[in-house]
Amino acid sequence: MAILLSEDEQVKSSFKLLFIKDQIANKPSMSWVPYKIFLKSDEKELVFEKKSKNNGAGDYVFALKPINEIENIINGIKVFLESKTNNMFSFEPIEPSFELILERAHKGYSVICWMDAGNVVSDHYTWDGFGVRFFTSEEKIALFVKELESENKIML
Repeated sequence: MAILLSEDEQVKSSFKLLFIKDQIANKPSMSWVPYKIFLKSDEKELVFEKKSKNNGAGDYVFALKPINEIENIINGIKVFLESKTNNMFSFEPIEPSFELILERAHKGYSVICWMDAGNVVSDHYTWDGFGVRFFTSEEKIALFVKELESENKIML
């Protein structure tokens, strides 16, 4: 599990990815890993995961093959942190269900995650959904990347 935590200790917020490794769909030309997303702010937590009533329009999945989206988010965040000119990083999976945005802010980083749950349960893109926004540090982002790297190694 990879967790990106807020800097605020009084009103704790987080973005958490839980990969469901025992349900990886392996095919000769493509492979997918399902996941759950947990968005938390203070005492409220939203969980986004596949429901049996989904219309089959999409799932909460990351591609592992032919493109490894977990590697893409890891490398994208690393490049963003190392760059002195990029002020923003954005990631959205091939099967769109959320967008994660990291932005440089005064003495830290803002994290914004918008869930596009309608993309998973309907046959068209909606952009309607919930989100979380919080402030964090480079150290907490680096820890999130390290946890993603550990998860990725297990699935390879």
